[in-house]
Amino acid sequence: MPESTGAFVQIGATRDGLDAYRACAHRRGLPTVLVDTPAYLKWRRLLGRPFFDIEIPVPAPQCPDQVVAAVTGAGIEPVLVLAGFDHYTASAFEVATRLGAAPRRQGRAGFAPSDKAWQRTVLARHAPQTLQPAHIHLGPNTVTKPQQAAGNLPVAVERLNALAYPQVVKPVDGGGSLGVYLVRSQTEREAALRKAAATANFGGAAFSGFLVEEHVSGTEYSLQCLAWEGKAHVLSFCEKVVLPECNGTLEGFREVGHIAAPGDQAPAELKVMAQACLDATGFEEGPFHVDLIRNHEGAAFLEMGFRLSGLGLVAVVEQATGINWAELAFAAHLDHRPPDLKPGENHARTIGQLIATHPTQLTRANDLAARRPGIRIHRAPSAPDTQLFSPADLRTLAPDRERHAVILGKVIITAEDAADVRQQLIHCAAAGHS
Repeated sequence: MPESTGAFVQIGATRDGLDAYRACAHRRGLPTVLVDTPAYLKWRRLLGRPFFDIEIPVPAPQCPDQVVAAVTGAGIEPVLVLAGFDHYTASAFEVATRLGAAPRRQGRAGFAPSDKAWQRTVLARHAPQTLQPAHIHLGPNTVTKPQQAAGNLPVAVERLNALAYPQVVKPVDGGGSLGVYLVRSQTEREAALRKAAATANFGGAAFSGFLVEEHVSGTEYSLQCLAWEGKAHVLSFCEKVVLPECNGTLEGFREVGHIAAPGDQAPAELKVMAQACLDATGFEEGPFHVDLIRNHEGAAFLEMGFRLSGLGLVAVVEQATGINWAELAFAAHLDHRPPDLKPGENHARTIGQLIATHPTQLTRANDLAARRPGIRIHRAPSAPDTQLFSPADLRTLAPDRERHAVILGKVIITAEDAADVRQQLIHCAAAGHS
């Protein structure tokens, strides 16, 4: 077994396969340790992803007790523990605290990354000026009852019916739009809640609750940021392309595109929101991202994550800005060094990314690439043969197979003009979704 003193431990493999933290650790000469479910570690190996020096299977990486026992049992003494996947972020912070590794517990007493409902609550309490959709938080396993006679509705249904339609049903601790539905009636909402409650979260656990919120129309954005001493540094901001996705009789969402620009070009209200998120949550140091929707009324908060973004955005950020987001995180946590945001040399152009899930999207991209420069296509490896996995493993992998295994590749579009990138990206994304 490799030397494991002073190791970097990552809880949860990245689903986009970039492994930016692993590269940072190797540049520093740190042993690398990956903790994930046995099923996903096998899935990852069959995808041909690079090995970590040590890979430790645990049944539930979201459970800090299991991770601490496995890491200490392997004789590993970490200096840094970070999450590679959103579902394991809270576990990673707790494990770091217990094992005396960076990042240390920070901010107001009791701070720990929590779910979307907690984010909405603390933002309303500490940054009430920040817009957010009207919403109701429902506990786990909630399924609304059928409509009863007028004046005799269950309390939860009365509150839910007070929200305007269309509504969005989403798990408070989900990711990748898993279990997220757009509904236009009480009947659809009840069906969506039943379906979401019956859906396993990543790693095989149940969702811990749900939000039902009013749908806000507008353009979605994400901010890629680094917190340093409680100050939000916006490295880049991305306009999103989100398409409707049929899921049986219900309508879901799939985030398929991003148009990235340097953070210093972000509208002022987006930078204000990033800082409000830190002030509200007490997060002081490390990478984070914020998802929001913007329209004529302003910018409305949707959710935030205390980690690097997935879906290949770490690479997109670097192409758009010249900034290595993962390196900034390592420098903050290990070197106690503030972020150096001097841009690199190759950030003058706008970068667009399409996550292709339909063959005709790649066909359109290939046709474009044959006619014009600035378009690159990266095909994803084929999903492993499911016959190589047990039924229990396949249940654990079900969310990954639904949300990530269907990705066929990425299309990168580079141009001087953001409108040109947007037009070409939407042209390719629309294929197969008309």
